[in-house]
Amino acid sequence: MPQISFQADTQDELIVMVLRWVAPLVADQTMASSVELTKGRREREVREVLLRIRGEGSRRLVREVAEAAMRGEALVLDTALKDRYGKTTGTAFAGMVGGPNKLARRIAHRDLITWDAAVSGYRIDPADAEVILAHWS
Repeated sequence: MPQISFQADTQDELIVMVLRWVAPLVADQTMASSVELTKGRREREVREVLLRIRGEGSRRLVREVAEAAMRGEALVLDTALKDRYGKTTGTAFAGMVGGPNKLARRIAHRDLITWDAAVSGYRIDPADAEVILAHWS
């Protein structure tokens, strides 16, 4: 028997993935409305996180990572990024990422910004990036 599997970082992300896959196949519009409900919840959670971020560096970094996400890229932690923020090491970035992620874990039960070791950079889910850029436009 064929199997289909989904992988996600959180249960909410997994549910959205499954619903997106199933919704077109199901005549019952309840499934489709569930996707919209989850999308609305994500938007509320991200907006609440954004309202609570206090550090100017963190706010700036979240926006830059969101802009990179919309281009399908990661924000690489390189010398140019360190220079733009006036930092000499990557340790300061851990603090700028830590604040928003701490808020996101408390509010949305997941990280807002993730580390991509393959490119040595930061990523944000494109769905979150859309909310961030719409909120801070």
